[in-house]
Amino acid sequence: MIDLTSLQHFLVVARQPSLAAAAEELSLTPSAISKSLRRLEAELATSLFDREGRALRLNADGQRLLEKAAPLLAAAAQLHADFAGEPDSFKCRLAGPALLQLRWGEQLAGRLTARYPQATVSFDAMDEAAALAAVLSGDADLALVTLAEERRLDARLTAQVVGKTEFRVALGARHPLAGTPSASLATVLQQDFVAPIRPPFAALNGEPATDGWRDDLLPRRVRYRSDDALLTRALLAEGRALAYLPDYLVESLGLATLAIPDCPYRCRQQVTLVRRRQPAAGWIAPFADSQSRATTAGSANLSLR
Repeated sequence: MIDLTSLQHFLVVARQPSLAAAAEELSLTPSAISKSLRRLEAELATSLFDREGRALRLNADGQRLLEKAAPLLAAAAQLHADFAGEPDSFKCRLAGPALLQLRWGEQLAGRLTARYPQATVSFDAMDEAAALAAVLSGDADLALVTLAEERRLDARLTAQVVGKTEFRVALGARHPLAGTPSASLATVLQQDFVAPIRPPFAALNGEPATDGWRDDLLPRRVRYRSDDALLTRALLAEGRALAYLPDYLVESLGLATLAIPDCPYRCRQQVTLVRRRQPAAGWIAPFADSQSRATTAGSANLSLR
């Protein structure tokens, strides 16, 4: 019979870049992890890794087991929960872009630990496609993604809308337009902007600009490029540029917003919480389902007002 502990060790080793990294995550020695893997291979009568010195690389049988291991462990956890109740403590692994974790990850962590006081939360920052893959493989319990990515969900996943955001033009106190609640579109287009190098959300992939602005119709002067939110904040604080940012990020960074009454476009996103349909650890479905709330339907892309 397969030892579930060895199966869990296998999943960690398959995810980590080295045996030493896996051992550190599991708080075990590399020797103990190696023995556990050997035991699992003996039980399955097959080799799961190609061994090149100290390096381990999943082979074809290892890839096959990887697809089956996470559902098996989740089913075991669900069986335990059904008969013995929830464990006193567990770790919630929440995957998704750092920009989504900043607002909704923090909120979800607060609600989870209020509901399960002994639980801990691991925030795993990664792009949305990787976050969905992590939930499928069992490397994450939940994922935060934007609506456009949610529309392409694997049939084995399900999602609940947990929030929405609208982008705003942000500026710091030293900018020439600071203290002005609104400005004309023509005035704004004359200012320097800072924009991300890569789109922060999957829903913005393929859009005219990385930050959701309609540069194809309303071209700006993008003088700076950065994916670092703190560097973006510094540029804005010094009055060097404007930025087009999600409203919650503007608030978190302590920036002001500039209304553009004659701008015909808006960028809105919906945020969804994704989990596996079945099986999953006993706490996941009740908690994830409880986070869904009614939100005003908004376009995942730019749309006319």
